[in-house]
Amino acid sequence: MSGPLPLRCAVALLGLAFLAGCSSFDRQWKAASKGGGAATRWDGRWASGTRRDSDGSAHGGRLRCVLTPEAGNRYAASFHANWLIFSGNYSMTLEPVTTGAGRVVAGQYRGSHELPAIFGGTYRYEATIRGRQFNARYDSSVDHGTFTLQQVGSTGECVPSHAQH
Repeated sequence: MSGPLPLRCAVALLGLAFLAGCSSFDRQWKAASKGGGAATRWDGRWASGTRRDSDGSAHGGRLRCVLTPEAGNRYAASFHANWLIFSGNYSMTLEPVTTGAGRVVAGQYRGSHELPAIFGGTYRYEATIRGRQFNARYDSSVDHGTFTLQQVGSTGECVPSHAQH
């Protein structure tokens, strides 16, 4: 690698951070594929509601998620998102939506996570999980859009619609 030492160190550190993040999500993804646990795997796409690709379609990319049930009808959600040539991981807790009377609304969840302000700051999510479908809307100061995911089986393949219960 050529260039000034500080630049080379920064690139090396960035590469190590990226690899550590990938391996953490990959470990969760593989563990969930083995079955036996409560975690489930989801695969699909995210699409921006504000950004467009050169062909006019919504800008987006592949999105994978591992959902792990937690106490109180919550889910720990770990995501791996792709955009352009980049990818990254983030996690959040999906909280069940409740009515004014405190009843849980079946299949409805909310969550949020923080990114640096330059990337939109707080991202807020409203999700619906029903059967093998996971759909969400997200909103931040710089973008809004949707997630569309389908639960995948232990082999990594999407579960065929005729096999859904």
